[in-house]
Amino acid sequence: MQSIRKNNSMRSTLNAVSGITLIALVVTIVVLLILASVSITVVFGDNGILQLAKEAGEKTNEAVKSDKENIGYMTSYIKSLSWDSSKVTAVTTKDGGIVPVPKGFVGSEADGENTIKDGFVIYEITDVIKSVTNENVERARTDCNQFVWIPADGVSLEYKQDQETWKDKTLQYNEYTDWTDEESEEEQKIVKREESVAKYGGFYVGRYEAGVPESINYDETTKYTDKANAANRNKSADQVEEKDLPASRKGLQAWNYISQINAKELSKKIYQNNDSVTSRLIDSYAWDTICTWLSNDGIDVLDSTSWGNNISAKDYMISGLYAVFTFDNNVWSNPTYYSRTSENSYFEIKRGESIKGYELATGITERNKAKNIYDFAGNMWEMTTEEGKHKTQNDLMPTETYKVGRGGGYLSASGNIYPASARAGDTDTTTAGYRDAGFRIVLYVKE
Repeated sequence: MQSIRKNNSMRSTLNAVSGITLIALVVTIVVLLILASVSITVVFGDNGILQLAKEAGEKTNEAVKSDKENIGYMTSYIKSLSWDSSKVTAVTTKDGGIVPVPKGFVGSEADGENTIKDGFVIYEITDVIKSVTNENVERARTDCNQFVWIPADGVSLEYKQDQETWKDKTLQYNEYTDWTDEESEEEQKIVKREESVAKYGGFYVGRYEAGVPESINYDETTKYTDKANAANRNKSADQVEEKDLPASRKGLQAWNYISQINAKELSKKIYQNNDSVTSRLIDSYAWDTICTWLSNDGIDVLDSTSWGNNISAKDYMISGLYAVFTFDNNVWSNPTYYSRTSENSYFEIKRGESIKGYELATGITERNKAKNIYDFAGNMWEMTTEEGKHKTQNDLMPTETYKVGRGGGYLSASGNIYPASARAGDTDTTTAGYRDAGFRIVLYVKE
């Protein structure tokens, strides 16, 4: 009996111990779960370590960027002390920078156009437009040539051809290192691009693709026709009068169907009599520098689907002159005339089931703008001064010259294969042009 009681007592003790152990285990698990939950929250929560680290990294990058910009602004101030006041006026922007505004131009005072960060805009002075404010900015955009300042001060942004960066990142970027900007010795003496950029801390790029001035007169009765052949558009500089030279203004049909050679000569002629600037067809140095400038501010130049005009772009609204190309039976249609929306009305670009390409007039939608530069991605492939010869698998001794275009076009398949940084060459642009190939003008302040 005593033995049974003893066994019962031992069993009770064991049960008690087991109960305590189980409770301890449960408590331990609960504590561990709480600790794990706390740890996960501390690490992964809204105010966790990873989030704080991410924010710290972003703030550090912002601080570095801000420091570079401030140093760049200080650099521009120092450079401004040596600027030639007979060629430029030193203008202080709303964000504290100093920009050399060439004689014959005026810096914009309109909202969104007077900071270096957003893209400082200058307008060519006309008999009517002497200054640009919020009150007259819309008229000035259609009446005056406009250019955007690219702050290549050597600190926040370097002026350089950057094939290594973009060929490694961009899907459509041919790796032909023998393509170079073709310039004669005489041309190099006149332009002095690198010397000008070094002295004035940057250069100007056309706010819009080069446009056809007469297209502004389109109306419903005359129907502005598409001059879709080389004889009408592919003209040399001596065949084009001053009033008909390509313009960098809003609402014009982009100047297409032109050879690279004629585009170079026309670009040169626009400001050939200006004492302050030289105008030229955009070069590879300027294009790559602009790509870096946009990319540094978070604008995607590797996939321009969200802000470029190509076949894969989503539906969006436009207001102005446009043409619609359809693809049927493996052939692109060629519209006989352009359409224009009526005043203050819009046309919706709809992709739908059929393949369509939309050629847009310059600057007719804010969607396709980056830092005050319009249609830098898509719309027209933009020819540059870059050219050269290269070998192919079946061409051991290259004989054909390739002219280089950048940025993709409205008939290009997609914004990630043909983004703003895209680069391609074609032999046909030597003497002729395409419906989706145009060009853009740059300005360098004379040294």
